[in-house]
Amino acid sequence: MTGGIDTPALASTISIQCLLFEDKWEFGLSVQPLSSALKTFRVLDVIASSPAPMRLADIARAADEARGAVHKRLVTLVEAGWVEQGEDGLYRLTLRTIAHGVMAMEQASLGTRLGSALDELVAVTGETASIAILDGAEAVIVRRVETRELLRADLRVGTRLALDRTASGRILLAYAPESTLAKLAAAGVRLPPGDLLRQVRQDGVAASDAQDPPSVSAVAAPIFDPAGACLCALTSSGPYVRFDADRCAAAVRDIASRISAQLRGPQR
Repeated sequence: MTGGIDTPALASTISIQCLLFEDKWEFGLSVQPLSSALKTFRVLDVIASSPAPMRLADIARAADEARGAVHKRLVTLVEAGWVEQGEDGLYRLTLRTIAHGVMAMEQASLGTRLGSALDELVAVTGETASIAILDGAEAVIVRRVETRELLRADLRVGTRLALDRTASGRILLAYAPESTLAKLAAAGVRLPPGDLLRQVRQDGVAASDAQDPPSVSAVAAPIFDPAGACLCALTSSGPYVRFDADRCAAAVRDIASRISAQLRGPQR
């Protein structure tokens, strides 16, 4: 006892309170996300959505924040190694993001399986193969294996694709939850007609819109995760003058189906 206070009992009480707090934190009770962190990640998303380095003013406009606040977030991202500023003053992502993207696929047990799927698709079709995911209002290519042909579709990792006209975009929308479609529509994003998406689900494959003049053609099929949600779109693309849409569609549908079955695992 010290001054009438039972020190061991007080220490025990504090320890129990700390443990209770830790339990609440662990299970997400009474813990709110850091708004400053969310706004910093928003700035990172803005830069990631641009095909070219960006000015501070453009980043602030897209993030809907004051320049001073955005500049502080950029300083944080630069210090953390996610963003770099060029000699021209423009901001761009660092290559660190690529390593994290690769590790994300590896941790989800997708790296090897998707890599082998792309290699097989190129071998079967003779055309370039890629994986695309839904990222906000666009599809983005996250992995790609090029054909050996000299004439090829020039779409690189990181390329962002319209959802309404591309094979990848149509697949990702056709199998997206209704809530996702509703949010995109409310945001003014152009979506394919409902009957087209229903046809895609019926066929299990989507084709890109014919361009004018025609240059690149593509077909895509969905890869599903163990829960049955569309994880990504497996796509075969090539020059319009050479592209055999029927042969590539059959190959992409078959390979995507097999990868989905592997991810699903044995059925009990």
